[in-house]
Amino acid sequence: MKILHLADLHFGKRVNEISMLAEQEHICGQILEIARRERPQAALLAGDIYDKPTPAPEAVQLFDYLLTELADAVPNVLLIAGNHDSAERLAFGARLLDRQGVYIAPPFAGEVTRVELADEFGPVDFWLLPFVKPLAVRRCYLDAADAADYDAAVARIMREVHFRPGARNVLLAHQLVTGSATCESEELAIGGLDNVDAARFAAFDYVALGHLHGPQQAGGQPKLRYAGSPLQYSFSEAGQQKSVTLAELGADGAVVAEEGYGNPDADDKLLESALEMSRSAGMIRLSRCISSERCAAALRS
Repeated sequence: MKILHLADLHFGKRVNEISMLAEQEHICGQILEIARRERPQAALLAGDIYDKPTPAPEAVQLFDYLLTELADAVPNVLLIAGNHDSAERLAFGARLLDRQGVYIAPPFAGEVTRVELADEFGPVDFWLLPFVKPLAVRRCYLDAADAADYDAAVARIMREVHFRPGARNVLLAHQLVTGSATCESEELAIGGLDNVDAARFAAFDYVALGHLHGPQQAGGQPKLRYAGSPLQYSFSEAGQQKSVTLAELGADGAVVAEEGYGNPDADDKLLESALEMSRSAGMIRLSRCISSERCAAALRS
C-alpha cells in the first residue's frame, strides 16, 4: 500500500504578522499534483491542520479546498488534530465524511480510533491518535493517576490498542519523540516533559508523525517518521528541504521515500519578515535568517 504522509500545514499561519496564505495555496497545488501522479491508496494528515484552534475563515476555506481535491485523488484520507487544532472543531461532520472515505479522529476520550483498510497483501489497520495531554489521559482511565508526563500518558493509551491477527498496523500521532530534532516554531514543554519514548510505538509497522517541522526519522527509528511542515515557518527552518513523505507498506513493513519540492518565494517571505522586524525593532539576528548576506545587503539598501 502506498501512503502519502503530510503534517503541520498550519493553515492561517502568519510569520511576524505577514500572511503565508498565498504560499500555502501554492503548496496545496503541489501536494495535489504529487497525489495525482503517485496515486497513493491513503493520504495521512498528522495534525496541526490549522495554526490556531479558531482559524480564520480564509484558512478554513483553503483546507476545505485541499480536503475536497485530495479526497477526489486518493481513495482514503485520514487525519488527526495536533496541538494547534481544536479536535472538536476539526471533527465536525466526521461521521458523515466517513462515508466519503475521509476519516477524522474524534477528540480523545479513552479509545484510539481504528480504520480498517486493505491492499493486495491483506488488511491494514490505521490507528488515529490526536494530540493528547497527560491530564486528558488521567481523566479517561482510573489507573492513570500517576501519568504525570507525556511518555507515561502515551504508554497508558497504548495498552488500549489491540491488533487484529494478520493485520499490518499504521499509527497517526502528533507527539514529540525523544531524540528528534526540534526548531523554534514548535511549542515544547519545559524540562522535556512532552517527550515520548520511541519504544511506545515499536509494535506498529509505520508511525506517521506530526509536530516537528523538519522531515526526519523520529528518534533515529526508520519506521517512525515526521513528514515535517511543507513550508518554512520560522528562521530556524530556513534552508530546510521541505517535502512530502511517501511510504510503501509491503507485506512485512514500510519502506519510506522522501520527495522534495521547491517552495517558491518561501525564503523571500522569511526575508521580508526579517526586514519588517528590523525596521520595527531596529535590530535583527542575521544568523537566523535564510542568508545573512542577503539580509545584510537588503538592510543596507
